[in-house]
Amino acid sequence: MSDVDDLLERVRERLRTTPSCGVARVDRLVGDALRPGKLLRPDLVLRSAVATGSDLGRTADVERRVIEGALSVELLHVATLVHDDIIDAADVRRGRPSVVASAGVATAIVVGDLLLARGAAAAARSSGAASGVWARTLDCMAAGQLREAGLAESPSLEAHAEYASLKTAELFRSSAEIGALAAGAAPWVVEAHGTFGLHFGMAFQHVDDLLDLVGDAGRMGKPTGADATNGVPTAISLLSGRDGLEEVAGLIADELEEARAALRPGPGAAALATWAGGALRRAARAAVDPADRDLDARLTTAFGRLDDASDPRAWELRPCRTSSSV
Repeated sequence: MSDVDDLLERVRERLRTTPSCGVARVDRLVGDALRPGKLLRPDLVLRSAVATGSDLGRTADVERRVIEGALSVELLHVATLVHDDIIDAADVRRGRPSVVASAGVATAIVVGDLLLARGAAAAARSSGAASGVWARTLDCMAAGQLREAGLAESPSLEAHAEYASLKTAELFRSSAEIGALAAGAAPWVVEAHGTFGLHFGMAFQHVDDLLDLVGDAGRMGKPTGADATNGVPTAISLLSGRDGLEEVAGLIADELEEARAALRPGPGAAALATWAGGALRRAARAAVDPADRDLDARLTTAFGRLDDASDPRAWELRPCRTSSSV
C-alpha cells in the first residue's frame, strides 16, 4: 500500500469514528452523511502534498497536518451537500436517504452547521494558513450558490463557468493548496498547486454535468437530471445536450491541459497529472451503465483526449504556460 493509500485509509477511519455531539439521533445522521464517497478532495490533499517532494512519513507532525487538512475539505464538502439537499429538496444522497429527507429541514441545517464547525477546526489543526484557505473556500462556495438563480435567467457558458468555479472548483483549488501547505511548500508552489486544483475542479464539474444527463442513477447513488429539474443550465445543456458530449469532453481535456500547465515538469507533477486524468475517467465509467454500448463507445471516443492531457510526456511537446510553476 502506498503512503497516499495508507493515509487515505486513516482519513476514512477518522470519518467513521467522528466524535459524538451528545445527541444520539444527530450522531447517526452525521455518520450517515459522512459515509465515505469517492474522497476525491482528501485524495487531492494527500497527492498534492506528495507532489511537492515531501516525504509524508518523515515526521509525525507533517503526517498530522496532511491528515487534518484532508479531513477539513471532506467535512466542508459533505456539509455543503447536506445544505444543497435542503435547497434542492433532494431525497437521496450516496444511495441513501438524504439528511433532510430523514430528519427534516431544521435538523438538516444544524447537521450541516455541525460539519462546517468540525471542518473549520480540522483546518485550524492543519495550519493557520490552511484555516484561511478553508474560510475563503466557504465564502466562494456560498457566493457560487447565490449565483445559481442567475444562471436560469441569463444562461451562458461564461456565467456557468463562473458559477462552477466558485461552487465546485474552488474546493479542489483549496484541497491542492492545503496539501502543499501541510507539506511545508514555498508560497509559489502552493499557488501553482492551487491553479492545478482549480482547473481540475472545472474538469470535474464538466464530468458531473455530463453524468447528470447520461449517468445511471443507481450507480451514481443519487437521482439524475436534477439540474434540468431545478432549471440550472450546465455546460452540456448549453452545448445541445447529449449531442454535445464530444464538445464537453473537449472542455474537460482543455481544463486538464491547463491544470498540467500550472506545474513544473517533474516526477511529482507527472504523478499528479496522471492521477487527475485517471480520476475523471473512473468517475465517468463508474456512473454509466455498461450495458449502454453506444454510450460506452461514445465516451471512449470523447475521452480519448484525456490520455494526451494527463500524459506527462505532453511536457515534451508543449511548454508550461506559467512562469511560477511547480
